[in-house]
Amino acid sequence: MKALQINNFEPLSVAQAKSLEIVDVFSVSWKKIIELESHSLLTYLIVCVGDDIDIQITTAWPYCSCLVFGLFASDAKHPVTGSFKVILNHSNTSANVELISFLYDWAKVAIDGSIDIWMHLNQVHGRLLEQNIVLWKDISLKTLPRLHVASHDVHASHGANIDVLDQQKLFYMMSRGLSQQQSQKLLVDWYIEYVLGHFTQISDTDKQNVLNTLKH
Repeated sequence: MKALQINNFEPLSVAQAKSLEIVDVFSVSWKKIIELESHSLLTYLIVCVGDDIDIQITTAWPYCSCLVFGLFASDAKHPVTGSFKVILNHSNTSANVELISFLYDWAKVAIDGSIDIWMHLNQVHGRLLEQNIVLWKDISLKTLPRLHVASHDVHASHGANIDVLDQQKLFYMMSRGLSQQQSQKLLVDWYIEYVLGHFTQISDTDKQNVLNTLKH
């Protein structure tokens, strides 16, 4: 089952033994809560430009997992702030979270991502990565990925990258007649396509909606 939703902040529960693909596109600020039931799998994408979004995903039963992506774009007119928390409070659960921000001219980005792993759990996996792609100068960035681990039988990692686009690739494309803006767009599109490649049921129309939301 899959769905693309626009500004849908209704609480969501992924039913027992079900797999669900969701793409949430936000243009307003609010909070969303998602629960995972036993043996469920959630593949989830958050897309927003200039929002204050609060997303919380929690396990309601053991034996469930989630693959979560965030795509955010910020410029002088669109500061981005967000809180993204996954709470693993049952054994045999996993979360893989990757948050990608595109920082254009005068961007302001503050992303607070975290995975909480409760006490006395077994076979728990957590991974959190925040990637920040700097596309211009004079930016403001706060990136603080956090793990709160209270159990011992855990495989967990977290990290943050701050990268500029590969200058050699930019030079190569510009030498073939593309402008700097066109070259940057191609490389940004690569990141977006990488994320969308994890969504096997998303339509071409839905993909275009995601690209249009993030277009600068």
